[in-house]
Amino acid sequence: MAEPTSNHLKGLRVAVTGASGNVGTALLRRLTAPGSGVAEVRGLVRRQPPSIAPYDGVRWHLADLGETRSEHELTRFLDGVDAVVHLAWALQPGRQPERLHRVNVDGTRRLARAAAGAGVQHFVHLSSLGAYAPGGGDREVAEDWPVTGIPSAQYSRDKSQAELVVREQLGSREGTTLTVVRPTLVLQPEASSEIGRYFLGPLLFGAARLLPGSVARLLPLPLPSLRVQVVHADDVADALVAMLDRRAPGPFNLAAEPTFDADSLARTLGAVRVPVPAVAVRAALSAAFHARLVPTEPGWLDIALQAPALDSSRARRLLEWSPKHPGDEVLRQFVAALGRGEGAPGALLRPAGGPERDPADDPANVPGPR
Repeated sequence: MAEPTSNHLKGLRVAVTGASGNVGTALLRRLTAPGSGVAEVRGLVRRQPPSIAPYDGVRWHLADLGETRSEHELTRFLDGVDAVVHLAWALQPGRQPERLHRVNVDGTRRLARAAAGAGVQHFVHLSSLGAYAPGGGDREVAEDWPVTGIPSAQYSRDKSQAELVVREQLGSREGTTLTVVRPTLVLQPEASSEIGRYFLGPLLFGAARLLPGSVARLLPLPLPSLRVQVVHADDVADALVAMLDRRAPGPFNLAAEPTFDADSLARTLGAVRVPVPAVAVRAALSAAFHARLVPTEPGWLDIALQAPALDSSRARRLLEWSPKHPGDEVLRQFVAALGRGEGAPGALLRPAGGPERDPADDPANVPGPR
C-alpha cells in the first residue's frame, strides 16, 4: 500500500460527533487553531457547549444519535462536509445495556448511513482497544488482531459491533475512505472529573478528592496481574488530524510508552502494590456495582485483565505519529488532577464541585458522548 500524502486538510469541512467530550475537545483545539487550514468545523452534541475556545469556532448541531428523530438533523449536519470524525459514545448508564447499545451501535449505523447518503469522502471512526479479542500475552498486538471483543464486557461488545457496522456501511463504498482508530485508555487532566464521575461515582470520587495526595500514596494498592497503556488526548488529536490530512485508510492503534504491569503501575502512582487474585477483585467490583456504590459494571475489569497491549508501529510509520506525552507522565498528571477535581468548561468536562447541571445530564441518568 502506498503511503498517504499530506494534501487534504486545507479547505476541509469537518463534522465531529461527540465534539465536547474528552477526545472531541482535544481535536477541536487542533481543528480550530489559527493556521489549521480547515475551512469549517461542525459539531454534533446533545447539549450546547459554552461560547469559549475551542467551542466558539464550531457550528453546532444538537441531536441524540440514539433517537430516530436525529436523522433529520444528521442530514443538515452532514450536508456538504468532506470528512466525518465519529467520537460520540455513551459510557453510562451501565445498568441499561440496551440503552447503551441503542446509542452506540444503532447510533453509529444511523450516522454511517447518513454519511453514505451525503457522499462524505472520509469517515473516521473512533473505536478502542476494547474492540479486540482477549489475548496477546506479553507481546503487543498489531491491527490484524481479531476484533471480536470481550464477551463479558458491554463496552467491548458494542465497540466490536460498531466497527462491523461502519465496515458494512462504508468499507466497500467507492469514493469513501474509512479509517478506524483504536486507542488505549485516553487521558488528560481536563477530563479527570468527567472520568471520575463516570467510573467512580459520587461516593468514591468524593472520597478520592478528600484524601491528601501524600496520604493516598501511603495506602496499599490492591492489584491483580494486568498490563495497562495510556495515551494523552492531545496525542490522539494529533493522530486524527494526520489521518484527515493524509486521508489515511484502515485501522490504527494508538498507545504511548511505557506499557505498565501491575508493579510498575503502582510505582508510577507512588503506591505499593498488594497482589490480589483477579477473581477477588471482580467479585468485589460486582458487589459494589449491584449495591449501586459504583457505576462501573464488572466487564470493565475484564477489559483491563484480558485486552492485549497495542503496537502502534503503523501509526508511527504511515502518519509519522509520535506521542509527545510519555505514558507515565500522562498517568501521574491525570491522577493528580483527579484528586484536585480539575476539569474544563462545559457540561461534560466540568470540574468537581462546579455549577450543578440539570439532573438529566447526570451520567447515571443519561448517556453522554465521549
